[in-house]
Formats: sequence, structure tokens, C-alpha cells
Amino acid sequence: SFSGQPPYRVKLRRAEPGAEDFNNRPRYDLAAYELQKLFLDPSEYVVPPTALRMLPLAELRPYAPQAEPTFRGSDEVLVVLQYWLQEVKVVEDVLDPARFAADPVYARHIGQLNVFTYLIDHRDSNVGNFLISRAEQGPRVFSIDHGVAFASPDSDRGELWAKLRVDRLPAGTIARLRVLDRGQLDSRLGVLAQWRLVDGRFLAEAPGANLGRGRGVRVERGVLQMGLSAREIGRLWQRREQLLRSVDEGKVHTW
Repeated sequence: SFSGQPPYRVKLRRAEPGAEDFNNRPRYDLAAYELQKLFLDPSEYVVPPTALRMLPLAELRPYAPQAEPTFRGSDEVLVVLQYWLQEVKVVEDVLDPARFAADPVYARHIGQLNVFTYLIDHRDSNVGNFLISRAEQGPRVFSIDHGVAFASPDSDRGELWAKLRVDRLPAGTIARLRVLDRGQLDSRLGVLAQWRLVDGRFLAEAPGANLGRGRGVRVERGVLQMGLSAREIGRLWQRREQLLRSVDEGKVHTW
């Protein structure tokens, strides 16, 4: 809680040692949150507030007895911290074709969600990963788990949202994608977070120059850095190009 206000819930997921397990790459969760900022307004974000934090192992062990330090040199665990959405529900599929055709606000939210999931190559169609608000009209839709995305290995978790599921998308969203350049992706996603090891603790600091574009997790002389690799950003850029090509060829309409 802040300033004496009622407390609110957060979702906390710990990383495994090395922070690069299948379906558990904290940097992917943060990359997903940051990517949406490049083509969506805050009031229409599809990923809830997400951050990476280091927690002392002793604080986490009562809740996760199997927890281990994430990186050498510190008894700390890297966790993904994400706002716990309120007034939402899990349904079999947040895309309702009939509602998409009849409710333009809902259709806008679905279109923005699909643009996002297509760009990151979302490949985990578990229904619990997608939520819809309880609003009667124009409900918002959200994506909350991005461990199997970007350049993840192939899996059998479902690729429903890696595809374009709708045939029309918000014109404003597409317009913002058109003016997005590769340099913006590199600068925004290449270095997402950085810490410095001081007396056995990883202290957060402002992201610096990329320590290794070929890797997503970089450790060098006491500095820990996370971001998307050049290959992962390259795949993201290719999917942006494919999406715009589909629009230009008339396979997907805008409105």
C-alpha cells in the first residue's frame, strides 16, 4: 500500500537460477510491457504494470521453499512483479466474433490485443493468460503471461494468438506501427533493466550501454543486464513488417 491507502494485490513469480528457463524468462515479461508503450496509449495497455525486482532469498523461502538464488554472488531471487488486475474474469476465449462485430469499443480493444500478441509471437494459448473486464459495454482485454513468446523454442502450448485472428484492426494503432523504426526497438528493448553487484546485493541502476547484443542475460564485471537479443528484436521487426504487408495487401482492413 502507499500513503496509508488500502493495500492492493500483486502477482509475483520467481525466476529459476540463470533466469532463462522455458516459460520463465522474466525479461520477456518486461519486454512485453515495454513494447506496448510504442504503439498504445496508457489507457489502452493490454499488459498490466510489470517490473523486475530482486528479493532476499530469506523473504521468499517461507512462500517458495524450493527457491534458489538466481545469480552467483548474491542470496537474492529475481522476480517478476505484476499488478493483479481487478474486476476481470477468465472466459474460454476473450474473442467473441459476434460481439466483435457489434461493439466497436470492444472490437478496438481486441484488435489492439491481437496486434500485440502477433508482434511478440505469443505461443501459449492457455485461457488463464487472457482476461476480460466485467464491463457490460466495450470491455477491455488483457494478456498477462509472456514466457512463451519472442524467440521461445517451439512448444505445444497453443499458437492461437500468434496469428491474426481478426480481419480488421484499429487504424490509429497501425499508423503508430508504421512510424516505428528499428532503432526505437533497439533502444527501448535492447536493455530493459540493469543491476550492479555491491556487497552481495544486486542494486538497480539506470540501464547503460548494451553489454552483448547476442545475449538476453548479460553479466560483466559485477553488472547484470537484461534485454532482448538482436535476434529477438529482429524477429519482432520481421513480424511488424509482415503485419503491415497484410494491411497493405488488403488481407486485413483498418477502421
